[in-house]
Amino acid sequence: MRRTTGLISLVLSATLSAPLHATTYGSVEPIANAAVIDTTPLANQPLPVREAFARGLFQCGIVDRVLDVLTGTGAIKSINPLNAHFAVGAGGFAGRTNPSFVFTILDEGPNGASHTDIRIVTDSLGYVMSQASGFLLDANDPSSFDFPANYVVINFPTPPPLKASAALFRTVGEIDPLLFETDTSGYTQFGRAYLSLQSAVPDPQFIAGYVAAAGKTGLEYTPIVNGIPSLFQGGAAFPGNDWTSSTAGQDYLSRIPARSHRGLARLRAFHLKATQDALRRLEHSGRGFDHGPIGWVCAQDRD
Repeated sequence: MRRTTGLISLVLSATLSAPLHATTYGSVEPIANAAVIDTTPLANQPLPVREAFARGLFQCGIVDRVLDVLTGTGAIKSINPLNAHFAVGAGGFAGRTNPSFVFTILDEGPNGASHTDIRIVTDSLGYVMSQASGFLLDANDPSSFDFPANYVVINFPTPPPLKASAALFRTVGEIDPLLFETDTSGYTQFGRAYLSLQSAVPDPQFIAGYVAAAGKTGLEYTPIVNGIPSLFQGGAAFPGNDWTSSTAGQDYLSRIPARSHRGLARLRAFHLKATQDALRRLEHSGRGFDHGPIGWVCAQDRD
């Protein structure tokens, strides 16, 4: 995993242990990149405060509105409520857990979404949230993106709160800091599945660390092949935008159909306005949000 700033947007197409449909898992963080706006006061808040910000944005419908723009302009045609589900979940990178917008999208079968549409959705969310980098992984075809990538999945019995995923990540760090605090260490959590890409360590070291973490926490390590802890493999890529040089998000926009740019730009302005409002509230209160971080912005921005 290469160095990223402020975001790991994970897209993973996998069949996890049980006989599931081929599914793409993804996540995009909602706190804007520091090269766009100084979000340090928000980023430094405890996880529950940052989670409240993410949930406030999600409840405002920002993800649905991105999908509406893309669908309404014909930029995507294969993603719909029957094959896609979005929620607030956890994502970790370099020793830190952040709230993320996580999603699953069925990508095979008669109602399967195309990888082209999934890429457009990921780029559009990254653009609207002013994120620096994303990550793509297709578990069914290691050659589908730029390079192969190994990963493991730790299964919780039921979908955990964000703090439980963060605790598992810390446990991994206690066992092996090279799987936790480096710029190649990260995970995303959707439902009960905690998915971690292989850090820049040998296969046996990565497997051993996560097997030990699963054992210590009483969770399920996958994959197990013929009784032996193993690795999943997929094809990975890192779409993104360098906000220091492409200050208008041109890298993202170059991959998104032009007919959607205007609508997405309005949503990006909404997101930045919501972020500025949250920062003002934090400045005045010195702590978390009393009545939700961005409620008045939601009402003000609706058409």
